[in-house]
Amino acid sequence: MLLRDQQRIHQAVNYVLANIASPLSIAEVANHVHLSAFHFHRVFKSITNEPFNQFVRRKRLEKAFHSLLRYHQPSITEVSECCGFSSPANFSKAFQAYFGFSASQHRKGALGIDSKNGKLFSKYGKEISPALLYNGSLSEQESERVRANIKRIEVVSLPATHYGVIASTQGYAIEGIMDAWSQMREWLAFNDIAIEHGKTAGFCFDNVWLTPTEVCRYESAYAVADINMLKQAGMCVRTQAEGRYLLIEYDGKMSEMQTFYLWLLSEYFPQTRLTITYEYVIERYLEINCDQDIMKLEVLVKVH
Repeated sequence: MLLRDQQRIHQAVNYVLANIASPLSIAEVANHVHLSAFHFHRVFKSITNEPFNQFVRRKRLEKAFHSLLRYHQPSITEVSECCGFSSPANFSKAFQAYFGFSASQHRKGALGIDSKNGKLFSKYGKEISPALLYNGSLSEQESERVRANIKRIEVVSLPATHYGVIASTQGYAIEGIMDAWSQMREWLAFNDIAIEHGKTAGFCFDNVWLTPTEVCRYESAYAVADINMLKQAGMCVRTQAEGRYLLIEYDGKMSEMQTFYLWLLSEYFPQTRLTITYEYVIERYLEINCDQDIMKLEVLVKVH
């Protein structure tokens, strides 16, 4: 896949996420990235593994899924507006059809809801429970193991940081992530940029318990101070926004990272009053050894 096409789809994804509350069409977004609607549709699907309209609908519903669980308990009307639905009635209908349970049931964290009638389950075979992520779905042994692997957890203030990024075209599949990093190493070598400790990171945009692995967005990332150099080289740019982040230093097994994230969502955050943006999670890599199943990293989650 040409880096030029990656750059345009990168811009399109950013545009959608920034304007998710507004009406969005293929023609509008294609025009924004200077492509014909036909070519945009084809390239978008080849890079993200899903059609544009499906991507927009999924991101709106997933944002709603998380927004309903915020500490300040927004109303159904507020959620429908911030997620780009034309009315609360249309939002409620779409939410029920997609997840298989109602928005109000989900906000209450109701247990025992059968989601098998939802479109998400019928398409991907994933049964989604509104209680799964936020109501202690891990065993005590699993929770203790995660806590033992956490060396530090605190809220910190961080400056803006610019990264050059290359997205996986196979979502969170390990093959796609490895390919994105292979391309990143090639780009760094071509531009005579030596890989320095602490500058490699990954931007993870999706929740594996809600989103099929192949359409999750993962971006390999390398911190570069000169943003103009990145742009002139045609590289996709991702800026970690200045602000408050929950920082978790994790030192454990690579194979147990999903358990760590489930602990973070189901046990840690419900005990705090932190509001999560849910735009993405940043993984800053300190040490990775696939053969020995070692993963040392800092996880950053933007909070209010």
